[in-house]
Amino acid sequence: MHMKMKMKSILGFCILFFVVSMFLGAEGEGESSEKIDKLFTMSLEDLMNVKISTAGKSPEKITDIPASVVLITREDIEIYGYRTLAEILQNIPGLYGIDDYSEDGINFGVRGFWSGVPNDNIVIMINGVPQGNDFQSNYPLNKVLVPVEAIDRIEVVRGPMSVIYGSGAFYGAINIITNTMSGNSHLNLATLSVGSDNTTKMFVRDGAISEDYYWAFNATLYNTNGLDKPLRDMVRDPFSLYNYGIDPGKSTAKTLEENHKYFNFTGGYKGFYFNFNYAENKREIYFLLPSVSDGTLARITAADVNFGYKKDISEKLSIDAKFTYSRNRVNTKYDFLFPGFYGVETVDSNAWEGEFILFYRPNPLLDITSGLYYRSVLGDSDTYDLPSFGDPSLENVTFKLADGQFIMTRALFSQLNFSPFEKLKLVAGVRFEQVPSYKIISQSVYQTDEPVTNEGVYDRERIETIPRLAIIYYLNKHNIFKFLYGAAINRPSFFQNTRNALDPVHNNLKPERIHTLEINYITTLTKGVTLNLSLFRNTLDNLITRIVRFNDEGQYESWSGNAGKMVTNGAEMAINIEPVDNLRIELSGSLQKTKDKRENYKNIPVAYSPNFLGYVRASYRIAPFTISLTGDYVDKMETYWDETILNPDSTYGNRIGEPVDSYFIFGCNVRFDNIFLLNGLYLNLKCSNLFNDTVRYPTYTNNSWADAGTLGIGRQFLLTMGYKF
Repeated sequence: MHMKMKMKSILGFCILFFVVSMFLGAEGEGESSEKIDKLFTMSLEDLMNVKISTAGKSPEKITDIPASVVLITREDIEIYGYRTLAEILQNIPGLYGIDDYSEDGINFGVRGFWSGVPNDNIVIMINGVPQGNDFQSNYPLNKVLVPVEAIDRIEVVRGPMSVIYGSGAFYGAINIITNTMSGNSHLNLATLSVGSDNTTKMFVRDGAISEDYYWAFNATLYNTNGLDKPLRDMVRDPFSLYNYGIDPGKSTAKTLEENHKYFNFTGGYKGFYFNFNYAENKREIYFLLPSVSDGTLARITAADVNFGYKKDISEKLSIDAKFTYSRNRVNTKYDFLFPGFYGVETVDSNAWEGEFILFYRPNPLLDITSGLYYRSVLGDSDTYDLPSFGDPSLENVTFKLADGQFIMTRALFSQLNFSPFEKLKLVAGVRFEQVPSYKIISQSVYQTDEPVTNEGVYDRERIETIPRLAIIYYLNKHNIFKFLYGAAINRPSFFQNTRNALDPVHNNLKPERIHTLEINYITTLTKGVTLNLSLFRNTLDNLITRIVRFNDEGQYESWSGNAGKMVTNGAEMAINIEPVDNLRIELSGSLQKTKDKRENYKNIPVAYSPNFLGYVRASYRIAPFTISLTGDYVDKMETYWDETILNPDSTYGNRIGEPVDSYFIFGCNVRFDNIFLLNGLYLNLKCSNLFNDTVRYPTYTNNSWADAGTLGIGRQFLLTMGYKF
């Protein structure tokens, strides 16, 4: 009954707006409407033939790519009024967000698997430049602060992509492109946004394109008071909050604030290109314990600079050579247990990498892409001082690369695309990758002048071989079959290796590995109707699990281990419908079942793995109005199974928190272009979580105190006025 009332409300809202829009927009037809940007410029069939470069680092049509592909266009972002990059990613089929209030922000599970380390199994790039953090070898959104207004499109390639991108591309690659506004005559933009939770955002964009050069500049300032939810709603026993110095009546208000700045410049002249990204994020977080006063403050700064040269040497030969330098730092001031608590931590890393790619096309039937890759992490360290815990082992401690040591990655890769027949394409690729041994040291001061030093070595030097195979069969221009096999690895990070390399009890960690079999089918059922269907099986091995806890003596413990093997069987389907001009509907869903193959876990449901994800998108335009609706369903999830928990019956093993219920949240967006008859001036109103449903994320070890699950946002509004010029 509750769901029926919601659907009736949505239908009534849409009908009401449809009538009002027709009345208000009638005079907007004609000459002025011809001047506005057309948000529906491409048919569904046209979109399938768009060329993207993320899959193979050279332009390929979506139908020719040996992978399952999702394309988010500038039009999609404007139509649905997405507020943040995280919101866009949550609307991509197969992805689901989990927020444990850590410094990394919302991070994502993919195809029924979430590792706990934020975004460590999918590569995230800006204009082809990876946005990784070398301390955890992941891609946290706290440094990928690209404002949605800056995004031209997002290319999402799903499936193992390690042949092209190396370690970390377990489930694919996401490329956020900001250096062109394809199909849009307005390159320049300024916006001002205000919304719920005292949220404000300012954005400016400038750019130019000519035959020989292009450049684009994007900058934003963002502030919000953050989530305001009662802490008692996140614990099974509200009185347990007293154990952490928290009144059960306290909320998260003013302890999860965020302020960030982002600057991006990208440009090119003839064959030369340049990219620069800078992000500064002051973010209040919860880590291990809830805040007691102003909030635990993490200040994240990240920058990367990339330059390269791409040139067609001849009709058959092209090259692309690039160099990138990146730096990341996180300074955290903790707010625990009692006012005046003192505890600080600094995590710092910097690295450079180079890549040379050769594209060879000896004839129209054969393409060969080959490359050399080298990366050197120049510094990696974690320093913390937590004297207020009263544990000397937490005072003035540093884990870092030993002096003169580097974490080097060396790789050679090649991929061959061969079309022996008009209707058949064969793809084969392989990557050889190695990380030589390196030394890690720890230094600590136990109330002495001289630091106590310990040294260890990570020495798993074997060369990893990563294969890829695909067959693409074009039954006709409306029916395409892709038969895909791919492998990928995810190497242990410096953070994961620190405790293990320094403690003889723990072995050197192996790289995680995935093998994927997938069948992807793309068809145009009729004019204006396309179907994309994937069946897949993922086999994951040597998975690395992080354990964080306080032991019986009250001491903080953390370590990592290769946990075993999991298998996921799943299906994804997306139907796009354009029944009449300017009306688009997309229905998609992911059905997946993940099983833990470890002997003692076969009958235990896998944590953080929803069995079903559902998505609905609908948009309609009546010039100068656009209205859209989004709906996202995430199935129920279990929490982490801790085999060290002692149960009342003297057995061991239990969940660290309660399972969380499924949720279905709706969003609505209304956009009015050319207001006051001024070409380029628009007004946008976005409502997220329209019906204020409860969104609850499963407990994770970073915040095991929240054993009823952390809470997501309620109903929120964001009003934006922008001017394209």
